[in-house]
Amino acid sequence: MAIEDQQKIFQKFFRSEDPKAREAPGTGLGLNITKSLVEMQGGRIWFESEYRKGTAFHFTIPVAEG
Repeated sequence: MAIEDQQKIFQKFFRSEDPKAREAPGTGLGLNITKSLVEMQGGRIWFESEYRKGTAFHFTIPVAEG
């Protein structure tokens, strides 16, 4: 993922201008909604990306004990 896209990836309705990324359908809402859901549960979401090689998304959510 391009550096400029990395800064916007969780914004509502964001879609990359990269032609390769545009091949995948979508509304630009998925990652924004996912981030909101993870954070509502007290978790965090992040990604690691290598341009033209791939991007891996990770998240953590606390586990309730008891």
